[in-house]
Amino acid sequence: MPTEFGSPLRSRHLSIWQSKPFNSILDGSEGVNAGFEPTPYPRGHVAEKVSLALVIHSHQPVGNFDHVVEEAYRKSYRPFVEALLAHPSIRLSLHYSGILLEWFESYHPEFFDLLGRLVARNQVEMVGGGYYEPILLAIPDADKQAQIRKLSELLRSKFGARPRGAWISERVWDPSLSKPLAAAGVDYVVLDDTHFLAAGLDPADLHGAYVTEETGSSVRLVPSLKALRYAIPFREPEETLRLLGEGEGLASRLFAMGDDCEKFGVWPGTYDHCYTKGWLVRFFAEIEGAARWLETTTVSGFLDNHPPIGRVYLPTASYEEMMEWALPAPAARDLKLAIEETQRSPYGARQRRFLRGGIWQNFLAKYSESNQIHKLMLEASRRLEARREDPKTSKKAAPIVSEAGMHVLAAQCNDAYWHGVFGGLYAPHLRSALLQHIIQAEVLLDRLESSPKTTRVEIRDFDADGRDEVLIEHPAFGMILRPSDGGTVSSLRFKPSDVELINSLMRRDEAYHELVRQRATSGQASAEGPSSIHGRVLSKEANLSALLRYDHYPRHAFRVYLFPASKGLDDFDYLRLEENSELAGGPWSLSTPPDGARGATRFERHVRQGSGELRCAKTIRTEAQQGVWQVECATELSFGQARGETALGLEVVLNLLAPNSPDRYFESNGERRPLEFKGEIRAAELQVTDEWQRVECVLRGDPAPRWWIIPIETISQSESGFERVYQGSAILAVWRLPAALGEFKSALTVTTRRLSG
Repeated sequence: MPTEFGSPLRSRHLSIWQSKPFNSILDGSEGVNAGFEPTPYPRGHVAEKVSLALVIHSHQPVGNFDHVVEEAYRKSYRPFVEALLAHPSIRLSLHYSGILLEWFESYHPEFFDLLGRLVARNQVEMVGGGYYEPILLAIPDADKQAQIRKLSELLRSKFGARPRGAWISERVWDPSLSKPLAAAGVDYVVLDDTHFLAAGLDPADLHGAYVTEETGSSVRLVPSLKALRYAIPFREPEETLRLLGEGEGLASRLFAMGDDCEKFGVWPGTYDHCYTKGWLVRFFAEIEGAARWLETTTVSGFLDNHPPIGRVYLPTASYEEMMEWALPAPAARDLKLAIEETQRSPYGARQRRFLRGGIWQNFLAKYSESNQIHKLMLEASRRLEARREDPKTSKKAAPIVSEAGMHVLAAQCNDAYWHGVFGGLYAPHLRSALLQHIIQAEVLLDRLESSPKTTRVEIRDFDADGRDEVLIEHPAFGMILRPSDGGTVSSLRFKPSDVELINSLMRRDEAYHELVRQRATSGQASAEGPSSIHGRVLSKEANLSALLRYDHYPRHAFRVYLFPASKGLDDFDYLRLEENSELAGGPWSLSTPPDGARGATRFERHVRQGSGELRCAKTIRTEAQQGVWQVECATELSFGQARGETALGLEVVLNLLAPNSPDRYFESNGERRPLEFKGEIRAAELQVTDEWQRVECVLRGDPAPRWWIIPIETISQSESGFERVYQGSAILAVWRLPAALGEFKSALTVTTRRLSG
């Protein structure tokens, strides 16, 4: 069948799809082209060598701990480059995110000398992309351009040339990316074979580059083969050579793979495997020994000598695992069952390439916390763009605008927006880092937009969920109130300390929780030798399944619980309060428009309580003076008829990140307790202190309540196994309501200030 560029594509035959070797191609268990007849070269054509193009990607998230990055440098980044220096005939492409390059500049500037030597002898091509490793389709086009150009300029300044290629974060592709990529000067990108197979290509068609376009703006696309991704470095080098050898005789002979450098030393077991036991050196030696028929190349080097095979339009996709993680847990389990069914079918491979999970944006629906961070980032980006376009913005303001722009771009780092094998969204310090950059951008933009004491109030669908939120903004704080979710507050941003006080995570069912229940045990050994993280079932401690519980509501502040007075702390912990769910999580009406002068917002809700009606009002007031921010939630309950003894709880959720660090603690009655504390405290007030982030919150109840405190802990999955993660503390102010009481009023005040020093 002719292509756009006149080169024949291999014809498709049903017998090929039925062949047993091919059925295992897509899961990486057999050779890349097992079961295919190679396409012969045209008569008179001089046979070329098989080309191996490796694109090795290195990245660390914004906000990651320095000791984690240092370990990755010691175990992976440096030894990999040193191995390349010792094998000058091995050519490949290297990608480093701008975040990581900044870290090298601060902690290991000598690493640039090593990279410079590789670039100078034309052994390595540096690949560009988004500076802060964003999911490009999730950010505005202007920010796409800024991200790509910022990294391109850094690489030009360090290595003398702008990159031609761009690494697509998590290989999340959408057809709309072609135009902004081309506008930013990107010549090519590397994507998984998943994308190409879903577009209708056969595996044998994936040994060269393609071209795609949007309204005439084009980029070249290079398929990365899953079979190589799963073989390198987990199988012996001879196995990879066997896969590559299947390319001899094909008309197009490119075998490309784009994957993480961390798999060469950071993933469990791989440092010993790759360096102590010498897998990487043996791999390079095997390639050098096959020089008669095999060559290594940079992607640009291959593209300079080979025209595209043809034109292709790829669907929205990522790598297979990412699309599985993007699904809700029940759907992810169903997808796994469907894939297992195809493995038993003689037509399995033919069917499996069209079995895909969800698109990346599903994470914004799956996790409301991710969506909120994303929309806060977009809001900051919108405000920033408005400042840039406003002719009234003076030249003196340019440094402020530039600094705010840096914070907006940093807040687009992808890792904390999603969850899979890697902790991502489940890692509070990564969420905190994005929120910190958003707040820092807000502070700078506030300086350009408002007077020092202005409070701005808006009612609109801020997060695009079809329901209005109340946004309260002040140079000292920011709040998001949610009438549709129990009249709660989902964001308490204290700007003097650059801290989001809530920053918690709802405990949800995850597809891998079945493994926690059924198979994971403390200290479970991995299979002999290193294995891909996608197949690991490990646990960092025993009995993690006992912590699996799923919240009834998002972990927001000022949620009202009305429950039987017989309930206790453990019932709160194990979600057995039997509270009035309509009151706790139902929609509340906005009875009084927000007052910008004092930030007062009144909600009302009428519900059935027993055989009678309960009327409830909640008023949230906020103000800031001289660096002290006060938020008060006052409640009024009116019972329509006699009832049994009940209890009222008003919840505050705070996450100061480190549950057992001595510089973060609860304090009451002169006694300090770590943030991981669980128990009841009887005191007029409760103080929560974070000396590291320099913030202190004091909670007071009127009348004086009992304080029930429980840590919120999730069981998340990371490359090193299952682990518990502290997601903040739920603090419930509890008041007992006698049966004869017809009305009850209470108030809970949170006063926040920045610690000196």
